[in-house]
Amino acid sequence: MSLREVPGQTRAKRFLSQLKRVGHVPHALLFSGMAGIGKTAVAREFAKAMNCSSAEDWDACDHCMSCRKIDQGVHPDLTWVTSDGAFIKLDQIRDLRKRVRFRPFEGTWRMIVIQDAQKLRDESANALLKMLEEPPGQNIFILLVLEPQMLLPTIVSRCCHVRFQPLADELIEQHLIGTCLIPPDHAKEIARMAEGSIERANWLAEENRILQWREILGNILSLEKMSMIEFFGLTARWAQKSEDLEQDLECIKLWLRDIILSRLINDYRPSLEVDDVPKGLQIASAQYLFSLYDKIEEAVQNLRGNANKQLTLEGVCLAIKDISHGQGSWGSVPQRR
Repeated sequence: MSLREVPGQTRAKRFLSQLKRVGHVPHALLFSGMAGIGKTAVAREFAKAMNCSSAEDWDACDHCMSCRKIDQGVHPDLTWVTSDGAFIKLDQIRDLRKRVRFRPFEGTWRMIVIQDAQKLRDESANALLKMLEEPPGQNIFILLVLEPQMLLPTIVSRCCHVRFQPLADELIEQHLIGTCLIPPDHAKEIARMAEGSIERANWLAEENRILQWREILGNILSLEKMSMIEFFGLTARWAQKSEDLEQDLECIKLWLRDIILSRLINDYRPSLEVDDVPKGLQIASAQYLFSLYDKIEEAVQNLRGNANKQLTLEGVCLAIKDISHGQGSWGSVPQRR
């Protein structure tokens, strides 16, 4: 696969090709966007293009020795830095600093891809910053991150930022039908729920995943008439049972997004087919719904920062429950710990 063959991301691929064409590739690139939309694939193919010995129209040929080595994961001038456990640690960045002191072994450029750069610990982020402030020659860093605000602002300021967009539903449908062998009707339903992420589409394609999401919405719809004793019992069981609470909150975000867009767009077809909407959400202002959406997104960010799962879930559910009584409970969403 060459850069042009990576599904979607036309704007990002065109921008990177133009950088290579004019010969002004920055020493550090920041690829931001949700998981499963092609950041990793584009980083790999761009690394191939930068070191390809028989480039075709500024893109990798896919046939030379350099391209084949990158495809096989054995090229000495392509370095991937991934988290060691929950974080990217200081020792990993120190090892990287030793490596970049030397010239590339085979290619013109040494390409360093830092996967999930939001997992950099403070000390490792500062060590990386020193390398970006005094970039070693013939080394190009590519940082992959969900959102730029999850990195130190000083790191972001020293990178050329390339934003990646969610993939079109049609591309995800083709992937599900061709790769996962999902029937077309089911693939179309999953593609609507995936919100542009192949990773999420693959997750939803697993057995009983959609049923789990419908169970989550059932819990949300039951909050309105639930006593506080029942409420805390539900959230405790939910937090303990959930395999991936972040994905559960993404489901709630998708449901709330459908409610907002159904109000703003005529004939909008929701991603999640739910007929029952709490009365409080039906009469709430659009501004209030947007605020609620922002608070759920804030809770997702807090989970990524290792916030307490049960307290985070309780905060989100209290905010949704309170809307049916005309109250606000924004302070109940816990901050990052």
